Amino acid sequence: MRSIGPLLTHHLRLRPPPRLPHLLTPHDQKPYSSSPLPPPLINPESYLASARQKFVSQPPKIISATLTRSKADQLTLALEDANPAFRQSHGEFEDGDPLPQGYHMVYFEPKISSYQPMADGTDPYHFPGGPFARRMWVGGEVDFEREYMGCMLLGEGGKETKAECREWVESEGVEVKGGKVFVEVGREYFAVTGEEKVKVLTEKRRLVFLRPLEEELARQVERLRLGDKKAVERKKIKVPWRPFFSFSLRPDAQFLSLFSVLTSNAHRIHLDSKYARVEEGYKDVLVHGPLTLVLMLEGLASYLHKSGKEKRRWIKSMSYRNLAPLFKGDEVRVCGTLAKSQGGGEGEEEWVVWIEDFEGGLAVKGSATVVGRQVMGS
Repeated sequence: MRSIGPLLTHHLRLRPPPRLPHLLTPHDQKPYSSSPLPPPLINPESYLASARQKFVSQPPKIISATLTRSKADQLTLALEDANPAFRQSHGEFEDGDPLPQGYHMVYFEPKISSYQPMADGTDPYHFPGGPFARRMWVGGEVDFEREYMGCMLLGEGGKETKAECREWVESEGVEVKGGKVFVEVGREYFAVTGEEKVKVLTEKRRLVFLRPLEEELARQVERLRLGDKKAVERKKIKVPWRPFFSFSLRPDAQFLSLFSVLTSNAHRIHLDSKYARVEEGYKDVLVHGPLTLVLMLEGLASYLHKSGKEKRRWIKSMSYRNLAPLFKGDEVRVCGTLAKSQGGGEGEEEWVVWIEDFEGGLAVKGSATVVGRQVMGS
């Protein structure tokens, strides 16, 4: 099995994150007061109006990409190192092969050099405004058009597809709820031939923005003082399904760093262990939210391939929600089960796809629609 180590030396170098003065406390601890005050209140109506105005006023982002085989090979090699079964669904790429579903994540992210990142390394384009400066990926959904299979084709040396992504923030999708701000990002993807553009994929991404950690802790202390014992509880979520398939893997630091570079993702919560502990309150760096989508799509596609269904069936759509964090080095399990089938062997199928953490708890919950390939135009 090949190693992904040599690939890392050829990747774009991430811009060093800004150094924050309050990271310089000993033993990775902040000097909290013995009687912290709860965070100041905001006016939800005025905050929403300001955030929505910001998102209405900023133009959509247009991100162009060339679907080279080499970049898809790098992601596949990383997945193969994590679990060789993932590679079985498509093997070595050749010119004219369709881009595997989920692989769009490594082609259509804006380069870090194109914007001034926030202190945590994220893109300010999605930032709704202070004091909610800590960003997390909540989930989202993807819906593939029937043209995807015939238009999003890999290649090299001029044989690759030119493609384009249009991204915007849904101004009416901004919510203030439970002391958090939720933001919905819309995306449309197009295969481009000359002046012609064919829509192949629609995506929604859901983000949540949190207050600084010290304010969150102060809020928890105040809730505990008032007798709310649920303020600090984090229970394992029991998985209610039995899997048709499962793939285990252990995302290590090299894997997560590679995914960060392939997706131009400088979010420090995936790269910097000290930052993840001190600024975000986690035990270590986190697995990327978009990586969970890639893993679930790849897991379901690998099962369809292994079961002999891949030539007849295609994933039409998938929605997912991240429920609990996944950490570097912990074993995770990608699972799926058939929930509903219509119209016999070529009819529509509804699948539940999920990821379990190292304790067997439900960390990511997804649902997918699988259809016959004739529905997708193949």
